[in-house]
Amino acid sequence: MKKYFNHYNDFELIEYVKQGNEQAFEVMVEKYSKFISKKIHKFNLAYEYDDLYQEGLTILYRSIIVFDDSFNKTFTRFFEMNYERHLISFIRLKKSRTHIEYIHQEEIKENNHIIKEPSFYFRLYLDEIKKILTPLEHDVYILREVKNYTIEAISKTLDIEVKSVYNSCHRAKDKIRVHFKE
Repeated sequence: MKKYFNHYNDFELIEYVKQGNEQAFEVMVEKYSKFISKKIHKFNLAYEYDDLYQEGLTILYRSIIVFDDSFNKTFTRFFEMNYERHLISFIRLKKSRTHIEYIHQEEIKENNHIIKEPSFYFRLYLDEIKKILTPLEHDVYILREVKNYTIEAISKTLDIEVKSVYNSCHRAKDKIRVHFKE
């Protein structure tokens, strides 16, 4: 039955879809699936391909339902405009979330890096590692492994170079591993 609809143009297929014909919509999906993929890649959003492809199919269906050929425009341009606007909105939303995270970075860090001690023995563990580590190694280890700070945040907090953070963390882990093997 689907092959029957392959000979129709967009305007005829749109009328069939509006009447509820699923095969006509499947033909439209086949016809516009590469177009949707092309737009996703044009906007450099391949990392979100699956979600954006599904949203593209939804927008295709909605575009078919609201399309009015009395405006003397092609359906392809109408759908392209709708889908591009959706992708632009998606990008703006991503950027605004990134911007919000950047603005509230300190607040997020403070709220996410406070870890309560899981048990009484955790305090004993921290006391034990404090005995075997230098003060710098201890501070770096606590910030990195216990409070989950980023390397850059530790570097700024302790006012040391990033390389020193990596080295101190590595030395601390080695000392702890050796100490608890004994």
